[in-house]
Amino acid sequence: MTDIPSPAALRSAASRLVAVLGAHEDPEYRLAVLKRLARRMGEASHSEAGYPLFLRVLGVIAESDDEHAKRLLAETFGTALRRMDMPGGALNSWGATRVPDSGELLSAGPLSGNVFSGQFFGATPQRMLGPVEYLTVWYLQRTQRISLGADAFRTTLSRLIALFNHSDDARALYPQKLAADAQNELEGAYTRATRERLATIAAAWKAGKTPEEVAEAAVEIPLTDSPRDWVVRDL
Repeated sequence: MTDIPSPAALRSAASRLVAVLGAHEDPEYRLAVLKRLARRMGEASHSEAGYPLFLRVLGVIAESDDEHAKRLLAETFGTALRRMDMPGGALNSWGATRVPDSGELLSAGPLSGNVFSGQFFGATPQRMLGPVEYLTVWYLQRTQRISLGADAFRTTLSRLIALFNHSDDARALYPQKLAADAQNELEGAYTRATRERLATIAAAWKAGKTPEEVAEAAVEIPLTDSPRDWVVRDL
């Protein structure tokens, strides 16, 4: 079994991240810090301590009342979007497992877990996905993770968009990236249903819809290709 970090540990990790970002004026350094955190959490791709944990840390900040922290984090993502260098995580259809690394920001409450190692059904090419893309692929496609439930997808997507809206760059550039991704059929990272959903998110976001309206639009299209007996989970 994998130990799940407590809410207190998540808040501590979020607080440390904000403190590190706030201690430096250099946007490139801030981006490097954020990418390192995402990478180290994402290395635990077959445990609860994977990239979803990074999304949970973002969610803690998004739900907080600290407007400065939200703006600081959103502006760091704005830098990432300008550089086309997003802090991402990998999802693949069947995937190969790797041993997790809990990461420095959770050192006060380290994660531990036993994971399997191997390549069942063969490994597929991996592409690093930003937070919104990762969440959408997780919701719509069969991956190495237990499927994400609609309520968790809607809630987390809404929080992420609200967070990114604290940066003018992120608010403008992220929907543009999603729209471009929706047109890309060459790499095989997205199914047609995923591309359609990314296009829907991009269009609603560009149109100035509220985060809740964007998230609702993203789940309005019913899932028609998912077996009814799929096990789903919350984020």
